[in-house]
Amino acid sequence: MKNSIQFYMVILIYSIALFFFGYCFDRSDFFIQLGFYALCFGIYLLIWKNADRWKLSLKTGLIFAFFLRAVLLFSEPVLSDDFYRFIFDGQLIKNGINPYLYLPQEAFDLLKFGDSEYWNQLLTHMNSSGYYSVYPPLHQLFFWLAALGGEDLSMNILILRLAILLFEILNCLLLLKILMQWNLPKAKVLLYAFNPLVILELTGNLHFEGMVLFGLLGMVYFMGKLKIAKASIFWTWAVGVKLSPLMLGPILLKFLGGKNRLVFLFLSALVIVLLFIPLFFEGAYLNFWQSFRLYQSSFEFNASIYYFLRWISGFYLDYNPIQTLGPLLNMVSLFLILWVSYHVKKDNLADLILRIVWIYLIYLLFQTTVHPWYLIPGFGLGILVKDRVFLIWTCVVFLSYHAYDDFGVDERWPILLLVYTILYLVVILEKNKILK
Repeated sequence: MKNSIQFYMVILIYSIALFFFGYCFDRSDFFIQLGFYALCFGIYLLIWKNADRWKLSLKTGLIFAFFLRAVLLFSEPVLSDDFYRFIFDGQLIKNGINPYLYLPQEAFDLLKFGDSEYWNQLLTHMNSSGYYSVYPPLHQLFFWLAALGGEDLSMNILILRLAILLFEILNCLLLLKILMQWNLPKAKVLLYAFNPLVILELTGNLHFEGMVLFGLLGMVYFMGKLKIAKASIFWTWAVGVKLSPLMLGPILLKFLGGKNRLVFLFLSALVIVLLFIPLFFEGAYLNFWQSFRLYQSSFEFNASIYYFLRWISGFYLDYNPIQTLGPLLNMVSLFLILWVSYHVKKDNLADLILRIVWIYLIYLLFQTTVHPWYLIPGFGLGILVKDRVFLIWTCVVFLSYHAYDDFGVDERWPILLLVYTILYLVVILEKNKILK
């Protein structure tokens, strides 16, 4: 009884902290939020460490993990304003306008909603008004679903959140199935379910990396059952939500052989073409690609290797070198990804997943922009292979929010140095896993 009371007390404290996150503070209140995040992460580790002593059943644990998500159900995202563009794109589709063909202001003028407070709020609060939509068509499907709630921002947010919560449930179910398939402790699903970064960035801030993880977990599960056709469809789902899982193509083709490779390649190519058909209407793919390249060559946030090289180049260059360093780092990243892919052990699914986790790590370390929610696919898969790099990164990555204040974005190098010193020390300690 005493142990149960301890569990309920820490859940109560966790839920109160999440309530303050969702309803009481702005993201410019960094140090207050950092304190709450540290508290949540400490409780998360406490739950994991004491689950057996508290005799916490898996069912009870998952129920309370989703109770914590429900605390944020009616909140407006605080740590990210991406949702304004999500809902704006969805409303365009609902009104029969292709979001890839018009800049937000152009679409706004076309609809003639200049006197609408709702539409003005979407337009003025979005952080991407200067470029065409960069979200793939499958992503846009959920934006359209949110728009069915009408011109009511709270209802739009709620629909998006419920869709994300559905995939969170599916992720936990898939993790459980894979853990049982691999004869691993089922309780490891709690490492995902209670992680505060996962809760805040998916349920709280309405990001779609959980849907990407759903596709990757489905791929792993069906590969374990030797159902390659279904595995390919789940992988293409992940690609359809976000393009980054395309980088896993080489390792998946190297891992598979013979007929399985042909089946995977054919079905994946077919489904990807079907998912991206909307981009080929009226040349929409040109605008999509333009915005994608703009994002790759213009945005900088929470980077590591790129910031170091930018600092070095600053001694002899008098301009921001992102247009040179960005593509160069992508090439180096591609080379390392291909190297990791080439050495995958066939018929060893655990080795495949470990290498996929490290591919995500390589990809993120060489990016010019690393938002906290980008970590979630790598973290979710890492639970299956005892990865500590992403676990620790989910702890320290919240420090990147220090950059936001009332005047814009101002990153401080001592905080970045602290975060990446910790991260790279863990990478060095873990490197032998991938070198075996």
